[in-house]
This record gives sequence, C-alpha cells and structure tokens, in this order.
Amino acid sequence: MTPLFLLKKIVSQFFMPVPVIAGLLLAGLILLWFTRFRRAAGAILAAATILFLIMGYGVFFNSILAGLERRYPPLDIQAARDAGIQWVVVLAGGHVSNESLPVTSQLLDETLVRLVEGIRIQRNLPGARLLVSGGRISDPRASASLMSDLARSLGIDPANIVLEDLSRDTYEEALFIRPMIGRQKFVLVTSAHHMPRSMALFRAQGMHPVAAPVGHRIIDRDYLSVGSFLPKAANLRNSEIVIHEILGILQAYLTGKLRQKPTEEQGAGYVPSLRNSHASFFVPASFFRAAMKCSGVS
Repeated sequence: MTPLFLLKKIVSQFFMPVPVIAGLLLAGLILLWFTRFRRAAGAILAAATILFLIMGYGVFFNSILAGLERRYPPLDIQAARDAGIQWVVVLAGGHVSNESLPVTSQLLDETLVRLVEGIRIQRNLPGARLLVSGGRISDPRASASLMSDLARSLGIDPANIVLEDLSRDTYEEALFIRPMIGRQKFVLVTSAHHMPRSMALFRAQGMHPVAAPVGHRIIDRDYLSVGSFLPKAANLRNSEIVIHEILGILQAYLTGKLRQKPTEEQGAGYVPSLRNSHASFFVPASFFRAAMKCSGVS
C-alpha cells in the first residue's frame, strides 16, 4: 500500500458523518466541561445536533443519492443479448476473509448483491464470461478470489470465470480490466450509487461498458410507518455513501483519471469536452472548469 493511497483512505474518513458528528460532540463537551467557553461549546453541540438530524432524516442526501442511483436504468437483458455481449464484469464492494465462516459471510453485502446480479445476467447471455474484479488492501485474500469461489459454488463453470485480483480501487479496476477486454462492449455490474463514477472511469479508459446497476437504496414507496418520522441509521449510511461518491469523483477528476484516453485519430494532446464528462451531473460545471485549469488543462 503506497503512502498516497493510505493518506487518501485516512483523509476521506474525516468527511464521513459519524466521525464528524462524534468529533463535534467531543469538542463541544470538552469546551463545556473543562473551559469557560460555554457559548462556543453550545454552538458546537448545536451544530452536531443539527447535522445529526439532517443526516438522520435524510434531508438533501437522500435526494442526491436517488439522483446517483437513477442515473442509469436497470439493464435490458434482451438488448444485451441482441448486441452479442460476451463479458459480464462485476466490481467488488468489500470483503473480510475468515476461513471459519462461509464465503457468503466473508463478502460484504454490496459485493454479494453485485455478484448475484452478475451471475443472473451471465446466465442469460449465451456464451458470456464472468469477470470478477477486486484485489486486497490489508486482507490476505483478494475480493475476486472469494467472489470466484462463490460463483463456482453457485454453478458457474470455472472455465467461464476470469479474475482481476490486483486492483485496490475503481480506477485501478478500469485500468487493469482494459487489457483483458479491450474495446469490446461489456456489462458492468456495480451498486447503483457507484455506477456513475464507475462508468466515467471505464469510459475514460476508452472502454464501452453497458450499465447494470443493482442494490438500490432509495426505493419509492407510497406508504408511511412509525419509523418514517424518526431518524434512521440507514439515512446516516446514505449520507456517508453520497459523501464518499462526491469525494471519489472529485479526486478522480482533479487527478486526471476522468480524462478520456485519446484515440489514434485524436492524438496525445486531445482533451474531451467538459459537457461530455460523466462527473458533472451532480457537481457544478464551474468547479470542473476550475479543476481542469488547476490541473493544467486549458
């Protein structure tokens, strides 16, 4: 693990809802109990409470998450079959290996739902191969290895399973899968909220993914329950997902990972139009103009 990669992981945690709220509460209590700055303590504690209520009730964040998840519709399997697609790529969503547990317990929920959807799609595409992607950061086993184990136990022919087990994040997944698939069309399976960033990163590599979002968290419903009027841990998790995706897309853009790789006709100096960027759907375009300028792109 490189120092820069580790720094990215550490810094991102300080933007997450629970650490932020906990930090504000701790700071407020310290000021209240051990200093004379009671007014400042009250302001900090009030900020923590307001932030908790906003995120706990899903104000703003659930709407943003719904926009992320609805960016791409569910896969039309018949259209994919008619197009002759021969690859189904499933991105990992995390795992914790422990040989004393069944493989379904070692894969996190996001990975499980992605893999089940990938298997369902692969079985409906004659001759298609299943490519499972995901490496390891601190775990002794790669996500792809565990995903392959589960796919085989669910009846997928090992000859139709391909592993990409070196990547540590979505960008590296796109980078390492490109030589394996090239410019062939393929079905890309990942969580609905993760799909916009994934599509942007894979397209930036000159690839041709067809989105198959799964694991939607915002599901429209016409009924209310007692819990509808109370803050929920699920809404805090939704807020965390939104912040994670925004940070991910900004980091990818600022580091040039969303710049499309030029074709031979376009040449090495080609820069794609901002309006074609798949990152601008939830962040103002003015930010990306500034980002491109800061990155040395005119």
